[in-house]
Amino acid sequence: MQTYSHLIVTAALKRPVEKIMDKNPDAMPEMRTGWLLFGSVVPDLLLTIIAIVCIARDLILGVFRDVDFDPNGGGGPSPELLEVSWTVRLFDVWFFENPWVIAAQNVLHGPIVVAFLMLFGYLMWRRGKKWGGALFWFSTAAMLHTLVDIPLHVDDGPLVFFPFNWSYRYEAPISYWDPDHFGREWSIFEHTLDLLLLIYLFWINRFGIRDRFGRRFGRKAKTAGA
Repeated sequence: MQTYSHLIVTAALKRPVEKIMDKNPDAMPEMRTGWLLFGSVVPDLLLTIIAIVCIARDLILGVFRDVDFDPNGGGGPSPELLEVSWTVRLFDVWFFENPWVIAAQNVLHGPIVVAFLMLFGYLMWRRGKKWGGALFWFSTAAMLHTLVDIPLHVDDGPLVFFPFNWSYRYEAPISYWDPDHFGREWSIFEHTLDLLLLIYLFWINRFGIRDRFGRRFGRKAKTAGA
């Protein structure tokens, strides 16, 4: 699933979770919205930073200008490009073989690691540490992220047993991006869902949005009239 879709889905689930919490408010930490939303996107953050560095390096050196990206017309990048491009090497080689890239991608994608963070945060919250509640909601959102990702990758998903196993990935029948594995169909579904959830989020927050804009424009009007 696209990173922004993880953010939208998590934001939409916040209200139902809060309603459940209202029935037993002492059972879970107080909702920390900022940490929840940050946790929904942060599993992708490290690999995104690495990718940006690789792309910037390739653009500066003119790699994509000087080398034919796909000389075989759909057969994949040429050996020459694989040799000189960090971007291509990142996703074709390093993603599966480089321990630093593997760790960066799976430190917050691995369900075992994230479950440990959830438990640790919860226990610290029970001991009166406010940061424990933030860690709990941060890692809860990260767990939702990775549980959604696992069944949406054919051969490039999260390492299910990381850090104890650095190679096993669940082979899902659906890929969120690969057209050979229903990627187009999933993309239509995902972005339709995004649109519906954005409408839902706007609707449930419409009064707060209205009041916020009202206060802002009210201050501007008073300043202009002064």
